[in-house]
Amino acid sequence: MSITTTRLAPIALAAALPLLASCQKPSEPAAPEAPAPATPTVVLDSTLNRAALLAALSEARTATADGRPRDAALSGRTVSVRLPFGCDGAGSTEQAQPGLPTLARGDDGSLMLRVLPEDLAASDLVVTPGADGAATPSPWEAVEGFWIARPWSGLDACRPGEPAPMTVHTAEETEAEGGLKVGDIASPAETERTSGLAAVFETGGSRLGRRQGQAYVHVIRGDKGVDPTPAPGGYALRLEGRLTAFADGKAVHCVQKDAESRPVCVAALRLDRLAFEDGATGALLSEWRPR
Repeated sequence: MSITTTRLAPIALAAALPLLASCQKPSEPAAPEAPAPATPTVVLDSTLNRAALLAALSEARTATADGRPRDAALSGRTVSVRLPFGCDGAGSTEQAQPGLPTLARGDDGSLMLRVLPEDLAASDLVVTPGADGAATPSPWEAVEGFWIARPWSGLDACRPGEPAPMTVHTAEETEAEGGLKVGDIASPAETERTSGLAAVFETGGSRLGRRQGQAYVHVIRGDKGVDPTPAPGGYALRLEGRLTAFADGKAVHCVQKDAESRPVCVAALRLDRLAFEDGATGALLSEWRPR
């Protein structure tokens, strides 16, 4: 008896299924995509140190020299600036310059860390002319200027191995000075004062801790009649506070005498703390909180 094709079809199909299954394997599931790397969170320190403050002042200085406006948002930024001094030894009180910290040898042989702020209340750096040319009234009772020596350097400590300047003295000069001591220096060159901070104090504000035009002084005395020797790493003046705005809304003011002169720039600061530190270790020697 013949086998019809209708009966063979199911059999052939059943026999072919394993072969088809082996030829048409299901595709493997795609590997899950790797998650995109998370964008790193960058935390910016809003506190300006010496180098950052000098960079801001330099940008303002360049804009002034180029005759173009600047809109840097600095008001409200906190400041902690360390200004090294006494790197070359101790001088005399007569060598002190307004607004610059100095290390001086007292008449009794003691060492005096001293800074007398420069009065900038009536300076063109602070007074802002109005539209009619008249000065805009200042909301501040006092403006004390502190200058940054060596504004071309971002170092907030004495340069390592910096030699003391060599100065020739006559016998009369040495005798008049009572004899030069180790670590003492003679008349230094005039320090450039083109970058600084203007500490502002509001009219009617608190006078607690204010120096009222007097110098900030810390005295180091020797033991058993021996005059103290300046610290090997010098000393540092620490200024801390928050930048504020002048009457025109800007935190930095620059004044340029003429096109051939380097502009002088200062940033307005609400001074919260002033301190003298050991230059090498950072140890606190004395501090004031003017507010």
